[in-house]
Amino acid sequence: MSGQNRNVSTNSAASIMTVADSLKSLIATNSRVDGEMTFLDDTALREYGPEQILYRMLSGKLYISTTSSATSQDQRLYGLPALKRCEKIGEGQCGSVWALIGTTKVMKVAKEHKADQLWNDCRMHKRVQESFEQTIVLLRRDLTIPRWCSWVHPTDGCFWDEWMELLPTPFTKTYAFMSSQVFPVPLPVRGALVDAFAPPHVKANKEAFLARDENKNCLIRIYLGRRETRSNTREFRLRNFDLTVKEMEFLRLDTEHYAIIMARALAILHWRAGVDANDVEFVLGSSPTVETPPTADELDLLDKDNIRYVTKPFTLHHRSVGMWLIDFDQCQRFPQSREGVEQLKRGFYHNDPYYPRPVSTDKKDAALWEFFKKAYLEASAYFTDSGLPEAFIEAVEMEGKKRRAGGSMFQ
Repeated sequence: MSGQNRNVSTNSAASIMTVADSLKSLIATNSRVDGEMTFLDDTALREYGPEQILYRMLSGKLYISTTSSATSQDQRLYGLPALKRCEKIGEGQCGSVWALIGTTKVMKVAKEHKADQLWNDCRMHKRVQESFEQTIVLLRRDLTIPRWCSWVHPTDGCFWDEWMELLPTPFTKTYAFMSSQVFPVPLPVRGALVDAFAPPHVKANKEAFLARDENKNCLIRIYLGRRETRSNTREFRLRNFDLTVKEMEFLRLDTEHYAIIMARALAILHWRAGVDANDVEFVLGSSPTVETPPTADELDLLDKDNIRYVTKPFTLHHRSVGMWLIDFDQCQRFPQSREGVEQLKRGFYHNDPYYPRPVSTDKKDAALWEFFKKAYLEASAYFTDSGLPEAFIEAVEMEGKKRRAGGSMFQ
């Protein structure tokens, strides 16, 4: 931000040290488990109960080996242009989301009269991605942003000639935004969610429930700001599954770790990217293992033997589950002023309850907010010494007291 950003280059000494430490940790971890429990295989899945599966996978510490029919089909299609197809996997405010099967990309297609909003999503996504890439690794570890790919115009003949015949008819050429795909959590995780949290009538028809298309595309929303017990009378679904903080505690997940990830991400969004983070989402989704060549600096830290712990071939059969930051269509720039702080506060409360509650009578929620607050202010200090981050936290807490007195935190 003009006159207030501190230079946070990924080539700085602190950044290089962080990369080195992270890489050494990765090598140590992989070498320790290599040949033992690098993956949760079918044998482990049969032995573990649903809570154990969810704890192990949602902690982001392991890959899972999955051999579902859909995964096998996607793996066969990968890289075979003649077998590509389109599959609708979601619906957003400004567009429908289509997976381009046979690639690792998705296409968000503008709804009628929503092209400008989708264009804003495209612009803000690119700004956020670049801002994260320019931030030291310490502040952005354990969080992934889908890779920005391209903007598609209705007159882009090459693109539509390739994909139009694979879309349902009638389909009108329009604006679209391409990015890398956040893959759904693997089938064993979806099954464990049903076993752990579904009402009895869903559990009784588990196989049929999991086979429905809408339950295959499961991303898990991390709601650190919602504690109430899930109702058995409310419709149970896996698409955009809401995991509450109480359920995370039941699974023994590290909610403090999630809070720190979100807090640091929010600081980067505010004070590096310069956007208000309005209506962004924090979700758990999976990634295939992908072969990524090491950088020259990383090679200097490796030798001819331990380099094998860094690169892996692309395979959809081995999935890790981690936190993703998505959906930037509602984000806007804000002024570096008290008016800007008010805009940030509105963005905080307009969002779904991903963030911990700033005012709560529950001791666990109060402690979680303090973790979030501390991590946000520490991360913000890398980018600005303006006092605006502190003003934002103060504004959020004051608004929280007003809403608590009125009987609602996020309405």
